[in-house]
Amino acid sequence: MLLPQATEDRRLVRWTIGRRHLTSDCPELRALVGQGILAAVESAPGEVRTLLAEDRDWSADGGQVWSALFAALTRPAPGAQPSDEELREAVTDVVEHEVAPLIASHGGAIRVHSIDDGVLTVELSGACHGCPIVDRTLSLVAEKVRQRCPQIRDVCACRRRLRSADSGLRPSTGHAEAVRA
Repeated sequence: MLLPQATEDRRLVRWTIGRRHLTSDCPELRALVGQGILAAVESAPGEVRTLLAEDRDWSADGGQVWSALFAALTRPAPGAQPSDEELREAVTDVVEHEVAPLIASHGGAIRVHSIDDGVLTVELSGACHGCPIVDRTLSLVAEKVRQRCPQIRDVCACRRRLRSADSGLRPSTGHAEAVRA
């Protein structure tokens, strides 16, 4: 979660960061202070306050501040492993915001099914069923997810097999087909 909130001071933005905590001296934000983009940074659990330098403008520099905060929030702490919940949240965020829009533009849909011992299983639906380039899609998912979550070592898809019935095709229960990236 990274939500900017305006304040009475046009130069000051309060960023809500969920349950995360960033220190004011994190390298990404220190770099913006060093470049003269930010005048100051303050942090507290769940939020970061950034004060833009006098001669700067949010419309021109806001993207850099957002990118630095995003990078700082998604960078794993040295030696720390995310909890299962944090890993699932990060993976789901990547899938929903970076992969799903592309898949949706082709008539398909994707959602995180499970993560088990470094293996991400996704559910593909819509036009993804029977698509001849599903392996390419899974490779894209793997590439995007691993950029942020290197703990993911494999990606596979579970797809329900279809069986014919009197009223047409319906998903059968209990059968899944795995396709690996």
